[in-house]
Amino acid sequence: MKVLILHFRSARTGRERGYRTRPDVTDSAGTDGVSLEIMKRQALLEAMGHEVDICSAYDWADLPIPALEFDREEVATMMRNLFGRELTDFAGELELERAFRRAVAELKRELGEGIKALAPDMLFVHNMLSLPVHPVATVSLTELLADLRLPCVAIHHDVLSEGAYKFNTTCSFARSLLEEFFPPKMPNLSHWTINTRNQRALGARGVRAGIIHDTMDFHHRLEAPDCARIRRELRGKHGIERSDVVLFVAARLVPNKQIELAAHLVAVLGGLHRDMTGKVLYHGEVFTQESRIVLVLAGRPERAFAGYQQKLFALLDALKVDWIYVGDEVLPLRVPEEGFYALYPDMYTMADFVLYPSGWEGFGNQLLEAFAADLPVVVFEYPVFKEDIAPKGVRVISLGDTVLEERDPAGLVRVPVEVLTQAARKMMTILTDEWERKNITNHNIAVGKRYFSFDVLRSHLSEAVRWASALTA
Repeated sequence: MKVLILHFRSARTGRERGYRTRPDVTDSAGTDGVSLEIMKRQALLEAMGHEVDICSAYDWADLPIPALEFDREEVATMMRNLFGRELTDFAGELELERAFRRAVAELKRELGEGIKALAPDMLFVHNMLSLPVHPVATVSLTELLADLRLPCVAIHHDVLSEGAYKFNTTCSFARSLLEEFFPPKMPNLSHWTINTRNQRALGARGVRAGIIHDTMDFHHRLEAPDCARIRRELRGKHGIERSDVVLFVAARLVPNKQIELAAHLVAVLGGLHRDMTGKVLYHGEVFTQESRIVLVLAGRPERAFAGYQQKLFALLDALKVDWIYVGDEVLPLRVPEEGFYALYPDMYTMADFVLYPSGWEGFGNQLLEAFAADLPVVVFEYPVFKEDIAPKGVRVISLGDTVLEERDPAGLVRVPVEVLTQAARKMMTILTDEWERKNITNHNIAVGKRYFSFDVLRSHLSEAVRWASALTA
């Protein structure tokens, strides 16, 4: 079967002959969780014998449509007039609607020509039909689906009124868009989402959706010699010694990730430096008076949240923690000749502990990566973790599930210092107890294999393909 996967963004797959455009290291394009999930689906579908093409805004996609990029001024203008405080760039609602319809017609034509040229048998669409970050693209694609009647499996990673996404409408036209298109309902559309909260929210809108969680390949990981080699390369490149402790954050530098909590945790652990001095770390090295505790940030920023990145970096400096940013070295796959490494598994090899302080996640891609990378994790218990992941029995160190009501002067969140101290002392124990650490990581890998493995994703893909085949029979 010929399959076309669509998303605003996509990751470089390695099949291309070099870059036609260089990666932009000032944003997270292609390294975001949705793009990484698409890579997994493409690899499994192809292994199952299907032909797979990718459509996104980037020119390394099989079907590149630059107008799908949502981080553009044209899209920003439409968004602030539909979902901002008021109409600011149009004389009134009628003028806004006319401009919107013109943009839809143009994108629908370009997207339709591309889809017809590829002639897929079915589509997989990620987030484009559920999250109004680029409503022109959503309406264009919805109208095409109605016209072409192609079977479409829609994966809704994020939905209205959940998590970090809230949209206030400026006029009745904007309200009608949210009601009709997010998500749309039609016979050739099969709805799926990644957590039970989203499933309930979609149900409240009259949309019946199945659940497919994020997944990882828990059965195939870096061989030990490769893991050790990349660890030496990356640590050496950044001046990190064998007896230094690396705390790793892979999440993007955006507010809902609450990376400031990681900064405070590192500061508290640093305050316990003397208690760790002289102890043997889990890998056999002795933590000395000269050993450092280093926070490594590997997630890309988003231009829309540049202010958050500046506040975060200022906080790290103010707390006097040892930290480095390596996000500009990260790609979805390793390209050593160009100085790039894969976020997973490469960058994780540097780490001794993963910090996952996010306040909201649709699921938690980097959390699964940490488990698969054989690393212990500190987690802020965000809602989806509590509902969909924790009940499976994973073992983590908790930062609780509540931030202090009062934020710091920069507007960043905090948790009680006693919570940080308790977590830091538990981290010390795991860092210096090889058996306990291995017990935890082996347990989490076993849970991952059972509930979040590629076997789960493969079953979902088989079901989706059977549904599409029956629809067109």
